Amino acid sequence: MTQSLRLLAALALGTFGAAACTDSSGTGAGLLTVRMTDAPFPFSDVARVDVFVVRVDARKAEPTDVEAADESSQDGWTTVATPNTSINLLDLGAGKTTNLGATTLATGTYNGFRLIIDPSKSSMTLKDGTQPEIKFPSAGHSGIKVNLDQPISLTENGSVMTLDFDVGRSFVMRGNGARNGFIFKPVIRAVAEDITGSVTGSVHANSATGAAVPNATVEVLTAGSLITDADPTHIVRSTSTDASGNFRIAFLLPGTYVLRATPPTASGFKPALLAGGLTITTATETKNQIIVVAP
Repeated sequence: MTQSLRLLAALALGTFGAAACTDSSGTGAGLLTVRMTDAPFPFSDVARVDVFVVRVDARKAEPTDVEAADESSQDGWTTVATPNTSINLLDLGAGKTTNLGATTLATGTYNGFRLIIDPSKSSMTLKDGTQPEIKFPSAGHSGIKVNLDQPISLTENGSVMTLDFDVGRSFVMRGNGARNGFIFKPVIRAVAEDITGSVTGSVHANSATGAAVPNATVEVLTAGSLITDADPTHIVRSTSTDASGNFRIAFLLPGTYVLRATPPTASGFKPALLAGGLTITTATETKNQIIVVAP
């Protein structure tokens, strides 16, 4: 099982100060604030993942991967944040966010977002202090398309978009160990935060009161997924358990899901599903979900 790390960037669409009726026609304006967050990192041999975020762009028309990657082209794009800063993803977790910036945008429906990073200023550091090579698609700035779970509707009342950057799936190991380096294949999704919910729980060995299982990968899968499902398109969100076996996954659309825990291989335990499945409700945190794994 590939372990994963998520970088979450929340784009907060704040209330615009003008006194006017709510409008989604694009004739008004709304304030866009950008934040960033992350979830626990399951790679036991990685100390830091530093990504230099140059800016975040938005546009109303959905871009192709090529259009998003061409960061020199501003055709239809509006820059919504210019943090120009390096962020250690491991400093963020359990739904924490950090502001990247804010701007005022015309109201309407936005189908395109891209994250611009600077590969030359981005790196991964292992716990032994070494930095493995990362093969990025270009030596210069890289534009990364954000795949939206739903289009983002910005009104004068505001909205919030959460950007989910799955680092574990985006940094693919070359060979059998981290020291061999990584290939950068970005996997990023996003959703409007104000219509989402979250889940918290823990992973235990043999019984619901058994020993905690740290560093287990926990995945939210689409309804109907099997315990052996290896289709990456069925992975909605992912994280890992902390030293106490606890996890939290935020920014999930309402609906029913499958929740799977995969313990570290060395533990000797096999993957398991949450009994009864997972139901997410808007603006609600579904708590104390216990997944039991066994040999």
